[in-house]
Amino acid sequence: MPEQTLVLITRTRPAAEKLAERVGELGLEPLECAPFQLEPPENPAAVADDLATTLPADRVILTSHEAVRQAVSLVGTELLNRALIVVPGEGTASIARELGLDNVIFPERHGTSEAMLAMPELRDVEGLEILILAAAGGRSLMGEVLERRGAVVERIHVYRRVASDLPADAADRIAAADSLVTLGASLEAVTGLLEKLPRQAADRVRSEPLIVPSRRVAEYAARMGCRRCVEAGGASDEVMLSALERL
Repeated sequence: MPEQTLVLITRTRPAAEKLAERVGELGLEPLECAPFQLEPPENPAAVADDLATTLPADRVILTSHEAVRQAVSLVGTELLNRALIVVPGEGTASIARELGLDNVIFPERHGTSEAMLAMPELRDVEGLEILILAAAGGRSLMGEVLERRGAVVERIHVYRRVASDLPADAADRIAAADSLVTLGASLEAVTGLLEKLPRQAADRVRSEPLIVPSRRVAEYAARMGCRRCVEAGGASDEVMLSALERL
């Protein structure tokens, strides 16, 4: 890759800081460009009550690191540990176990909604009660598919995305970079980045490589005009960085 390669990181903090450090170790220039940050729910007491009423369930799906942290903060571990807990990948599982959650499973490969839905524990779910803990708008595909499979699905928003400003020099650095790559953490992250950038900078993002977790996100990004989507096959740092190194 050319020496002056700018890598836009759309993951939120604190995970973005670790990813930026690893990008720097590859000799590339990281720039954190998350269009939103993650915050606790506006009314934690009400959400905690909803969780206490809904739990236990047959399956609890925790969609991200932040979903794990907020769920444990809101309701503790006792009720959650009465269910089979499904998370996207090994990193999320490690955080769950560190916080005291047991019986945690995840797909062997690819931390995507599609990979989670392909797990045996989420295929034969007719009549099961499944609780999805996520942010508003996140992983809606999962609930839709599980309902079609006959599950009784409840979704509770345990955290929220709050819009944040991009770095003031983001557009200038994008224009000055010899080469540009964007690590698109999610559909929402890609959308938010393109909406917040000035038109010329957004157009350059669309014309340069965009690494995304899954085919679904790649197809969505392509509809938004992104012409060089690269499917990483998962959302973990390791998988995204592996795709970056292959460019």
